[in-house]
Parts: sequence; structure tokens; C-alpha cells
Amino acid sequence: MSATATVDTLAGFACEVGAARSGTNFLGELLSAHPMLAYWRRPKYIWRHGNAWQPDDCLTAERATPRIRRFIRRRFAEYLQVSGRPRLLVCTQANVLALDFVNAVFPEGKILHIIRDGREVAASQKREWELHSTIGGGERIPLFQLLAMRVKEVPPTDLPAYFGEFAGTMWNWLSGNRYRYSMGPKIKDWRRLTGEMDRLAFCALTWRECVSAARRVGQTMPADRYHEVRFEELMSRPEETVARLLEFLDLPPAQSIDEFVAKKLKRETSGKWLSRLDQEELDTVMPYVGELCQELGYV
Repeated sequence: MSATATVDTLAGFACEVGAARSGTNFLGELLSAHPMLAYWRRPKYIWRHGNAWQPDDCLTAERATPRIRRFIRRRFAEYLQVSGRPRLLVCTQANVLALDFVNAVFPEGKILHIIRDGREVAASQKREWELHSTIGGGERIPLFQLLAMRVKEVPPTDLPAYFGEFAGTMWNWLSGNRYRYSMGPKIKDWRRLTGEMDRLAFCALTWRECVSAARRVGQTMPADRYHEVRFEELMSRPEETVARLLEFLDLPPAQSIDEFVAKKLKRETSGKWLSRLDQEELDTVMPYVGELCQELGYV
């Protein structure tokens, strides 16, 4: 099959996005259990090819040049072809700030946006810092294995753009900096803001910017191309929530999905993180998340 013909098979393409700590990885793992769906977790460097020197993740439609569109579509088409499955879901958190760009590359594609209460996101990020305050802490992939995986994913011509990022990750890890983990997609002026703001406040600001940016674009798209799912509903009412997700993705019910829900979904997860924020921390977070949380019905 020619590369051009392969690219034309991407009618079943969907992109999952969401702010950090919103459940993107869990949702992707759940959906990847479907026998018709190929899943690629975090192909960030494929999306950023040709824009690797961009200082933030706020890519616009204008940056999706014909050459870049062809490259991204070809790489995903090759992945889908190797998988032997008819549909492809890719999960890239950073694209929550770049839906105009995604839409320009895949005008026929679907966008799945997972949203979680901004207060819970902040509390979960706080817990992340606590769990990963030592090398190899928590459940993450070991640093050197993770870096090797990331380097392999980067198109060779883009490697110089990421040298500073990889070196900074290594230094922060070895120095024991508990804030070394990214707090999600890079919003505009993130470097300056991280130097000026409390870490928890910056996390809350990032959540607001991510969710707002995706909703601005998503709400202009047809209902059969943009779908929001609440993390809380996925946890508390998985059967009906998953059924809507599969319908949106044009996928039939699958026993493997039902088994995943039965074995791995913890219904008590929703809401537990709020107890991890004390009043002072809530006072820090609320000026950034309060209005949007109210709009979303969380408060």
C-alpha cells in the first residue's frame, strides 16, 4: 500500500486531550482495550514536528503547513497500518491548547476532551509532587528508560530543539527537585509565570487555560466531532459514560471494555482529592479555578 493511500485510511482518527491530572492516561488505557482501536499514548513530538522551537503548546492552524500536515498524517497512518486495526486514538495532553492546529491537520478527525474538577486537579498535582520526590519514586517509568523512549520518538531534525528540555529533566531529577514533573501543557508565558507564581497557583492557572482553550474551539465544532467527558462521571457512572464514548467514536460495544471497567475502575476515586487541600491551599487555587468550576457545575 502506498503512503498516500495509507494516509487516506485515517477516517477513523480521534485525538484525546485534557489538562494534566485529568484522567487522560486512564481514559486512553480504557479505550485501548477495544479490539477495533489502535492507541498511541503521547506522540507529542510527532505533533510538534516543524514547530519544535515553538516556546509553548499553543499551536495555531496557520502553523499546520502542507508539509507538516503530510508528515503528521503519514506517521499516524503508518502506525495504524502496522496495528492492523481500523481506527486510531492518539492521546496528547498538549493538544488541549492546540485544537485549531489539530483540526487543520485532521479536518475529518474527532476530538475527545476529558475534564476534571480544577480543585481536584490541583490536589492531584500536589500529591504527584509528594510521591515523586525521589529518583524512581511512584509508579512512573524509570527516568533513563523514559528519556530513551522520548528521544526515539523525536524526528532527528528536531532533536536540537529538545536538548534543553531533556537536560533540564535530567538535572531536576538528579537534584531531587520535587517540582521537576511538568504541570501539564505549556501555556503562553509559562517560563515567566513559573518563576513568578506559587506552584499550586500556576497549576490552577494552567488548568483554567487548558480547559477554556479547548472548549472555545470545541464548541464551534459539530457534535459528531467534539465530545466532552467528565472524569467524575466516568468514575461514578462508567457504564453509561463509556457507552456514550463508544457511540461518539463509532465503535460497537466490546466485552474487553466491560472487563476493563469491572477490574480496573475505582468508583471511589472521584472526589477524594479535595481532602488533600487545606484551606490555605484552596484559597490559593480558587481565584484561578473558581469561575470555570462554577460554569462547569462543580461548585
